[in-house]
Amino acid sequence: LRGNKRFAYFDRTRYVSVLDSIDARAILFLRPRRFGKSLTLSMLQHFHGIQHRDQYDELFQDLDIDKDVKGDKITPGEYMILKFNFSAVNRTRDLNKAAQGLAVSIIRNLKGFYGDYYSYLGESLGQLISERIDQGDAINSLANLVQLVNRTLWEVKNGGDKKHPLANVKGIYLLADEYDAFSNEYIDPHNSQPWAESDASSLVKDFWATVKDNVGLPYSIQKCFITGISPLSLADNT
Repeated sequence: LRGNKRFAYFDRTRYVSVLDSIDARAILFLRPRRFGKSLTLSMLQHFHGIQHRDQYDELFQDLDIDKDVKGDKITPGEYMILKFNFSAVNRTRDLNKAAQGLAVSIIRNLKGFYGDYYSYLGESLGQLISERIDQGDAINSLANLVQLVNRTLWEVKNGGDKKHPLANVKGIYLLADEYDAFSNEYIDPHNSQPWAESDASSLVKDFWATVKDNVGLPYSIQKCFITGISPLSLADNT
C-alpha cells in the first residue's frame, strides 16, 4: 500500500509505542464508526504478533515505529494475538438465537488463534480443536485456550532454551474490535429487562469475566486493546 502512488499514506505507527508505554493491562479505545479503529487493531496485530516477525521489514521498516525498535524502546513479535470482532457476529432479533450466534463467533475466533499458533503449542490443529474446544461451551473453551498458553510459556521459560521460538514471548495480546456492536443491537434504554435477562447478556458478561479472571496468570492475557463506541456495554462487566 505504501508503494502505491495512487494512495496517500499517513504514518501512525508511533502510536504502537505510545500504547505500549501505558501502564495498564487493558485499554478501552472509544471512537465513532469509520474512525480507523479496526485499522489500529490490524497495526497492533501485525507489529506484536509472533507470526508476523518475518514481515517486519516489509511492514514497518523506515516508519516512525522503526526508530523506537532500533532504539530498543520496543520489540516486535512478543505476543500471541487473540482477536475478536464483535461486529461480525450474526445478529437476529431472537435473543436466544443471538446468544448462539455470539457463541459461534467466539469459538470461530478461538479456532483462528489455534490456526495461527498450533505449531508453537506442540499439538496438531485438529488435536487442539477436538481436545481444547467445547462446541457447546464457548466460555470454557476460552479459558482452556488461555490456560494452555500460560502452561506452554511457563514450560518454555523454565526449560532454559533461549533459542525456542516462544522464549521471548510474553503472553497473549487480546484485541477486541467493536466490543459493543453486538450488545448495542439489543439494549433498549427504555426497557433493559429483556436484554438483562437473556442468555446473550449472560454470555457477554461471562466472556469479559473470563478475560478478567485470566489476566492475572503469569503468561496468559498480558494486554487488552478494546475498541468500541460507548463504555456503557462494559459497565456491568468490570
